[in-house]
Amino acid sequence: MSDITLAALQAFRAVARCGSFTAAASDLACSQSAISRHIASLERSTQQTLVLRGHRRAELTPAGEIYLETVHRALQELARGAAQLASTSALRSRTVKILAMPSFASRWLIPRLARLHVAGIDAEIDLATSIWDADFRKERFDIGIHYGDGSLPGSHLLMHDSLVPVISAQLAAERPIRTLGDLQRFPWLHDSLRAGKWQQWLSACNATHLSGARNMRLQGTETTLTAAVAAVGIAIGHDTLIAHDVMQGRLVEAWPFYLPMAAGYHLVVPQRSKTSPHVKAVVDWMLSEAGSFRDAAGSWRRLAGL
Repeated sequence: MSDITLAALQAFRAVARCGSFTAAASDLACSQSAISRHIASLERSTQQTLVLRGHRRAELTPAGEIYLETVHRALQELARGAAQLASTSALRSRTVKILAMPSFASRWLIPRLARLHVAGIDAEIDLATSIWDADFRKERFDIGIHYGDGSLPGSHLLMHDSLVPVISAQLAAERPIRTLGDLQRFPWLHDSLRAGKWQQWLSACNATHLSGARNMRLQGTETTLTAAVAAVGIAIGHDTLIAHDVMQGRLVEAWPFYLPMAAGYHLVVPQRSKTSPHVKAVVDWMLSEAGSFRDAAGSWRRLAGL
């Protein structure tokens, strides 16, 4: 059996629909001889006479009528498959893969994602998280949100960072903190992946002699802040990451002293992703959101006298 081409199947369907080789050729914008060759190739392949050729009209044989049903289904399936591929390709081209620190994703980015589509940005977001610098260096993403000094290629500063102790609003209301020494009445929560935050902050306050009522070590900033929200104790928070919980009334400052850090949150865009209009739109949106966040934080600090 010889190979059956798509062009031959389309020619056969056109002959059945139009009723003549001439009309089928006009319908498919090809020559009448091409239609004749396609029908002949199908008849050789099926070893059946499919079309009765009249002077002015072509009619399907009984075998041709049966074969037409198969051809029609086959062409429909091919068209459906092509449409699905086109749809998948379009969706893939709109997908923007973001890799972010877990705490940044849950406490800064996700609370703002609803505004992305309100801003008219037609992008499909694929968000993954990682705490490992090596994952950001692999560049298996379109946009990365990395905590560091901005030395990774393609980095743009989103916001600087500072540290401040935070406590659940409920716990602060039950046991008010009036002096720096009152912090010692509470358990202190430590981020085991970024150890030393408490010592950094205490040193800046000239209060290294202070210690918590007891200590609890948890893995990662996100887990530590979740424990603080749950009234387990006091955590050292990054001002960028606590802002949403503070605005929602879940956390308050345990002591209103902010320690500026050399590191900050940086947006990283690999070179290969810079040509995507969807990536550019999301990047511009993030930079705008970060600018609004910085302005709001600055206004709040000035009002608070910090």
